[in-house]
Amino acid sequence: MKAWWRNVAVLLVLLTIGQTGQIGQHVHAHEMGTSALLLHETKQGSGQLVFKRTLAADGKVPPIDFQFQPACELRDINTEWEDNLEVIQRGSFHCNAPLKQHNVLATGFTRLAPDLIVLATPLNTQRIHTVLTPKETSLGLGSHANTTAPLEYLSIGIEHIVFGWDHVLFVTGLYLLWKRRKQTVPQLVGQFTLFTVGHSLTLAMLVLGLIAVPTRAIEAWIALSVFWLAWELIRPAPASKAGWSHLLLIAAFGLLHGSGFALSMEERGFPEDALLFTLLLFNLGIEIGQLWIVTVLATAFALLEKAHYPTWTRLAQYALTLLVGGAALYWTVERIHGYV
Repeated sequence: MKAWWRNVAVLLVLLTIGQTGQIGQHVHAHEMGTSALLLHETKQGSGQLVFKRTLAADGKVPPIDFQFQPACELRDINTEWEDNLEVIQRGSFHCNAPLKQHNVLATGFTRLAPDLIVLATPLNTQRIHTVLTPKETSLGLGSHANTTAPLEYLSIGIEHIVFGWDHVLFVTGLYLLWKRRKQTVPQLVGQFTLFTVGHSLTLAMLVLGLIAVPTRAIEAWIALSVFWLAWELIRPAPASKAGWSHLLLIAAFGLLHGSGFALSMEERGFPEDALLFTLLLFNLGIEIGQLWIVTVLATAFALLEKAHYPTWTRLAQYALTLLVGGAALYWTVERIHGYV
């Protein structure tokens, strides 16, 4: 490599490391902050409330807020932090009429805080489970069932993969590893199929309540799976092509990432009256998002190769590898430290 290109490469490394620090500092499992409101009416017109907000990628508490219509009095509101990542407000509400005669109005939506999960149990009324968004900012707490439309879980699945940076970097690393080993398209499809089967299996089992997993341990192992891909990308290429052990490892990592998808949906949940259908749509959304990531990567590299820029192609591969490895190392240390 010529001296000029060497200097460019060094500069790119430094910039990538700097950006990795920024990503690691603000991004944990997902870019978007989660907000949830839980209402439980214990006697007519009054009960307990819990309002949770998780830090978004900008490191700030989502500005989402809510109010009752007609207005209700909130009392004894206590605020606490959990792991410096989630602010939780607990207290009670007191209304002049039964909860089912009120509406909940949500405000303060942003790109990093696009919705508010609402779980409400008014007296003598069906349990309400829905999501408020900028397009649907109010919710009636009446006797009719209020649930998120099943088709919305398709877009929710896409959001979870596209805005989940650890999952994005895993998919990116898997693609780069396939490219580095000069494997065939069927081999790429086969690897992603194994990953899909793995995360679909644990996602379904966790949502159906068949298994339970420790949240912090899973987050740490997901970070380690991304770090493993980075290691595979920088170590000397093996003499033989990827064998069964490589494929089994990808399937195992799929199981881990499926646990991450399920844990991130724990508060939002799935409607019990259409559980399998919404679970299928959510998983399909994940696959669409995954396919979109691979398509963007493949298109970008195809354009570079078609333009006969081999040096820029290599630099792009090196930069992405550094990004995958740097972010994964930060997440691994951070999550293991938080776990122990």
